[in-house]
Order: sequence, then C-alpha cells, then structure tokens
Amino acid sequence: MLILLSGCSGAGKNTVIDKLIERNSNLYYLKSCTSRPKENRDELKSPYIYLTREEFEDKINNNELFEYEEIHGNYYGILNDSINDLLNGKNFIKDIGVLGQKNMVERLGNKVKILSIFLDVPKTELIKRLKLRGEKNIEKRMERFDFESAHRPNYNLIIQNDNLDKTLSIIENLINKKEN
Repeated sequence: MLILLSGCSGAGKNTVIDKLIERNSNLYYLKSCTSRPKENRDELKSPYIYLTREEFEDKINNNELFEYEEIHGNYYGILNDSINDLLNGKNFIKDIGVLGQKNMVERLGNKVKILSIFLDVPKTELIKRLKLRGEKNIEKRMERFDFESAHRPNYNLIIQNDNLDKTLSIIENLINKKEN
C-alpha cells in the first residue's frame, strides 16, 4: 500500500509521517529526491536524497524520475528505482505535492493500493505554525494555498489536522482497513 499525504506548508505532513512510522513498524518512508538545501535532520532519517539543481535536471533529462514537480523554486521527485521498491509489497508513506499525487494515482492506481490524504488547516493557523517554526518567507509558502486547496477533491480523504492524536488515529484505522 502507498499512502500519499499532501497539504499546504505548515499542515503537519512531516510530523504526521514521522509519528506514523514511529508507531507502525510495517510502514516505511518512500524516499524522494529534492534540489532544496539540506535540513538540520539526521541524513539517515531524512525523507530526501539531496541533489543539486543540476543533478536533478540530469535525472529529468535521463528519464530516471517516475514523477517530479517544482515547488517553491525547488524540485521534488520520485526515482524509478523507488517505485520498484513500492511494488514489492511493503507499505510506504510519502508527502507529496498535489500534482505529484495526481500523477501517482493515475500511473500506479491499478498496480498498488493507494490511500491519498489531504491535511487541511485554516490559512490563519498555517501562518501561525510557519511563524512558530521560524519560516523566513511565509508569503512565498502561502502563494500556493489556494492552488493546493483547490485539489482537495482529488483525495480519498480530507482530514482537518487540528489534533495530532486524532489525525494519527484516523490514518491508522484506514491503514488497517485497507490492509484487510
């Protein structure tokens, strides 16, 4: 099974994913590539393979990516090799942009069970969360709010992510139902 998790910047995608993986030993992060700068996370726990913009564009030109999207001036994409891992029967979770979600569902929907979830948070709460985490360019992050929100109907489920424990419980119940 593949769980695709989307939402605007500050919606809590990485927090939800980290907690789900911590609580579910049969759930793995589907790594992707990015051209964004490295985070302060331990690279072994990072959800990304960090590439320069040039390296990423080489992968695009060499057809090494299953899908990719440019968000906030950085590329994000999934390697073809990662898709092979997915088709081997393990349960994976991935945060993904709204266009990436659409591509994954269209291209893999008949090969693997997909559960796509949009984490919804009011705009005022997103701005508050971005300020709390020290985001320097909130306006840039919020430019995609309407665009991303307009894609909510493409998801199996929309969760109002205002309570982490409730969000985790909803997703874990869905995982258990989909596996059976």
